[in-house]
Amino acid sequence: MGFYDCRCMLTGVSLMPVDATLVVLRRVGGDYLPITLGIKGTYDRIGGIDGIHVDLNTELVLRYFVDRYREGRLFADDQTSTFEGDALTADSDIEDLIRLIERTHVAIEDGGYSPSTVLDGDAVVFALIAQPVWDAIVAAAPAPQGPLDRGFERVFGSASAAAEICAGRLPELVTAVGQLAAVVDFVESNDLRWAPAPEPAQRYPTDYGCQHSDDEVRKYLARAKSDFRDDSVITSALAAYEQSIGGIVDESGGHAVDYASTPQATFASAADFAEISIEPVQFAVRVYADETDQS
Repeated sequence: MGFYDCRCMLTGVSLMPVDATLVVLRRVGGDYLPITLGIKGTYDRIGGIDGIHVDLNTELVLRYFVDRYREGRLFADDQTSTFEGDALTADSDIEDLIRLIERTHVAIEDGGYSPSTVLDGDAVVFALIAQPVWDAIVAAAPAPQGPLDRGFERVFGSASAAAEICAGRLPELVTAVGQLAAVVDFVESNDLRWAPAPEPAQRYPTDYGCQHSDDEVRKYLARAKSDFRDDSVITSALAAYEQSIGGIVDESGGHAVDYASTPQATFASAADFAEISIEPVQFAVRVYADETDQS
């Protein structure tokens, strides 16, 4: 698969021209659950981010996954490649890990590959959120209240890999925990769900493998403006996003497409999510399980 573009999980705007925050997710039953704090970079047009801001959080995330790989708890192998060496080594960096997880997105979409990243039997993927949107939500959120460990558990649950990742370093990650907590609250209050780009059971699924034209970038922005027209926080975020892609918007005469006035396809509502098949993921995980049973 060559260059392709994804959409922001929260608003559906194209990530093609902007920075983004990535959150690693774990598929548990029918849900995707966050297991890392936010990782910031620039959308790389191949499904992930590069230019990642390396910090304590990224160091802990990388160390955790490399250690689980050594222990045999993490299956990590690019199923779309013929490369036979170790997928993760002591020399791997955080972008190597992100690229490997992205290959699991291909398994979800294609159905012909097994996941490239599986932790204790659960597929590992990630969500992508446009940076202007993430920043606006975080800036508008009230200051976290109560003990840090309780807030951490509210975000991740009581038995998350996140507790292993952040063990002993939580006080140093207080800002990042508060940021993710704000985004978690936004997801819940807007009937959204955590999901990787190719997952069909979400409000803004990505048409996987496609490159967004300028017209599509404008259309996705127009829909986001329409969907969040009563939300001042997201309206300001979209204004910042629009300013960052000014060249694309200017080509349409200085304004985005009027989404509300153009015919649109029907999208699944939050009430429909439970009815949408998750067979692509289940199939991919079953294939991996069969392979390990036969080995």
